[in-house]
Amino acid sequence: MSITDELRKWMDRTTIRFDGRGCLLGTAEELTAIADRIDAEHESACAAAYGNGVMSVPIALDESAWVKFPVDADGVPIHVGDVMDGYGKTIEVLELRYGRSGWVLISRDGNGYADTFAFAHHHEPTVEDVMVEFATDWECAEDGEDKTAVLKEYAAKLRLAEEVDA
Repeated sequence: MSITDELRKWMDRTTIRFDGRGCLLGTAEELTAIADRIDAEHESACAAAYGNGVMSVPIALDESAWVKFPVDADGVPIHVGDVMDGYGKTIEVLELRYGRSGWVLISRDGNGYADTFAFAHHHEPTVEDVMVEFATDWECAEDGEDKTAVLKEYAAKLRLAEEVDA
């Protein structure tokens, strides 16, 4: 039974009391509202903890042993096996190490990266992503050969996407 359930049970069997001057000491409605606020705050704290990588665990566990996972540039926790983009390359996280300088990502190629904020979780580019990139590059290209090169580059990317979908 939770603390708030005990509070509600107590309210059900308790009569309303007054102090010596005839002032009401409290009502069941007020106590119920307090119990509801306690429950809401608890649920909010649990949701925030879960969002930071803390799983629901029995209360008997020693919370001092919990460690927050490192986060990427978007604030998303990083786990072993995640595929990340950073420094112009895509890596798979093979290992996470925590040392004197903080978290280090160890990639499948054996490289270590201490600045987790320089990475973001990888997602395959969509046609929309390619079109936005094309529009930016097209706008920045000079007329003539530069625009022709941009057109050929993005036509190849779209053909490649078509082959993958087939």
